[in-house]
Amino acid sequence: MGDTLDLKIKGKRALVCAASKGLGRAIALALAEEGTELIICARSKDELNAVAAEIEAKTKIKPVVVISDLSIEADRKRLIAEAEKTGGVDIIVHNTGGPKPTSVEGTTQSDWHEGFQQLFPAVADLNEAFIPHMKKNNWGRIVCVTSLSVLEPISNLAISNAMRSAVTSMLKTLADEVAKYNISVNCIAPGAIWTGRIENLIRIRREKTGQTEEEYMADYVKPIPAGRLGTPEEFAAAAVFLCSDQASYITGSTLCVDGGKRRSTV
Repeated sequence: MGDTLDLKIKGKRALVCAASKGLGRAIALALAEEGTELIICARSKDELNAVAAEIEAKTKIKPVVVISDLSIEADRKRLIAEAEKTGGVDIIVHNTGGPKPTSVEGTTQSDWHEGFQQLFPAVADLNEAFIPHMKKNNWGRIVCVTSLSVLEPISNLAISNAMRSAVTSMLKTLADEVAKYNISVNCIAPGAIWTGRIENLIRIRREKTGQTEEEYMADYVKPIPAGRLGTPEEFAAAAVFLCSDQASYITGSTLCVDGGKRRSTV
């Protein structure tokens, strides 16, 4: 046996959503490094094309690029049509940005509806479209990037807490239904991972406190036993393992990648 673990996904085809930056970009690149063919989607044409060029330069894998806003039904249908032209999808990585922060009392009916449209329909529609291909091949992997909030609700993230929990429950139910076809369905919950979104959030919060960057970051990482933020590459490595053949007996689970921050034992 060699020095590396063969994940046995070379030649499989993966759809990675929101792949233009952050966690989606890191997962797409990590999958390509394993020899996985790629379909990547995001809203930003320039950013997504740049990621596609980066992936091809580093791995020789040329991704299929689809510009789409997955909160829009027409865009979801177009993405599905483009993906079906490639011969089907073996691996789905669901990923999307978070809804705006708000309290429950500060959330309007319109906010709830917008949060639902942002997080739920894309997961349901893409699964419905590509699970038949997975069943036919008796192999499939569905991985959804969620949040620690599905296990421990986070203050002032009412919409994310509710909607991501709904997605997680739906996927847990789906996992039971498709396990007999060698299709695994898992969620992966990031803690504090150093992405552009987290960097911007930290900057905004720090400016309100008047602390220096060093002072604020020292306080920020105190609840994290690892004592630091994670990297997108660390998160991607965990996600890619869940996509692999080696993870075939893991399904219906939520894997936390959080440096030990989550306090619950279940």
